[in-house]
Amino acid sequence: MTENLSQAKEVPGLGNFRKSFFPRAAPGQALLGVAIFSAFMAVVEFVSALSKYFKPPSTVLSDSYRQDSIMIAAILSLIFFLLTIIMCALYYVHKKHRVDLFDGGVVIVTWRGSITFDWENIYDFEAMPIYGRSTRPINWEYTLTRDDDVKAKFRGLEGLRTLGNYIEKKVS
Repeated sequence: MTENLSQAKEVPGLGNFRKSFFPRAAPGQALLGVAIFSAFMAVVEFVSALSKYFKPPSTVLSDSYRQDSIMIAAILSLIFFLLTIIMCALYYVHKKHRVDLFDGGVVIVTWRGSITFDWENIYDFEAMPIYGRSTRPINWEYTLTRDDDVKAKFRGLEGLRTLGNYIEKKVS
């Protein structure tokens, strides 16, 4: 099983596979939770709009009130549906991001594809701390630049500081 995993991650010219760094779980769980809630609310509002539409007009309230409530429920259903699609897309982007570490370099994988960085071809490495409400960094953003001016940024990974320290040692 481990042989198949290492063969699947074999990249020519980078040597042996060492480790993969995957995205932190909490942001993905939050995105997925919001997507599920939004999908539920889209269904609730759509059912509400349908029930108001098929309900006979009230003798006490005017018909414009009924039409307005149908329109509001339909618009809210559409908004929640669009929010569901956006959250699912963000969740997909989040889950597809990872950094694979090899003896000869790193491969940064995103939903768009992957970029390979050999240790010899990296000419610039930047580490920028991201601060929350304190003076202590809560995250880091790393930027790698190759000799041909191809840049790649990554952040929000499990064990990111360890990866950053390793890359800094190899690049220096």
